[in-house]
Amino acid sequence: MWAVIGDVSGHGAAEAALGVCLRVAWRTAVLCGTDPLEQLGLLESILVAERSDPHVFATVTSLAFPPGRDRVRVMRAGHPGLLLRHGSEVDWVEPEGGMALGLLPGHGQWSVTDVELAPGAALVLFTDGLFEGRTGPHSRLGEEGLLDMARELAPLGARPFIDALVAGATEAAAPHGGLADDVAVLHLGWRSTPHEQ
Repeated sequence: MWAVIGDVSGHGAAEAALGVCLRVAWRTAVLCGTDPLEQLGLLESILVAERSDPHVFATVTSLAFPPGRDRVRVMRAGHPGLLLRHGSEVDWVEPEGGMALGLLPGHGQWSVTDVELAPGAALVLFTDGLFEGRTGPHSRLGEEGLLDMARELAPLGARPFIDALVAGATEAAAPHGGLADDVAVLHLGWRSTPHEQ
């Protein structure tokens, strides 16, 4: 099983179209059996060829879930860390990564990190729009604030957890202009029966 989350810098139709292009390219690379690190290099080449502005870049986290269900292979290019949920515990995980795609084309150094998954554990991936909203004139929710919020919501199931996390970040930013960036959140884990993913 594979999963990906990414974020193209900027706002507008051109950036949205580029995001779709990169997602299709990633899916094609996965279906063709392309090496995980080669996938990131391929995505960077496509981004550079297709972007309308040389300053546009993209962050990506790509995950590969081996059949054993005891770990996940993580490839990060400039993307934020992720949350690891297990029972009532939530931790921030920062797998080794490299620079965002398109910042210095051809010079990216990325790696693969194995993250252990205990039975029943789940991963939560998100774009930085979830935690970069202002919570005061000179403050943002930030990674620590997001982690604190996630720990308070830890007893919730997957869908209520995501809904409450997004609602909490939205509410915290509302008095200060609201969330300024797009938000995407993925909650990933194995279902309890071995024949389902």
